[in-house]
Amino acid sequence: MDYNYMEQHKQEQSQHQEQALTNHHDEVSIMTWIFILILTAIPFINLIALLVMAFGTFNPNINNFGKAVLILMAIGLLFGVFVTGF
Repeated sequence: MDYNYMEQHKQEQSQHQEQALTNHHDEVSIMTWIFILILTAIPFINLIALLVMAFGTFNPNINNFGKAVLILMAIGLLFGVFVTGF
């Protein structure tokens, strides 16, 4: 009987851990997006904030946003150098 109780307890713990992991991927609130947009509008701080967002342990939506904006910034920088260099 103790073995069944221990197995059930282990299953409940794994279910709680799975729920904790899935709750980490909840949608991002409007206020968080407003804060992110204001933060990314500040020169020089935006680069640091985007690096933290892209490579930190945040919601995957925030990670993807940070990576996408960094890619667009790199493309814009390369385009600017290309246009002014020729």
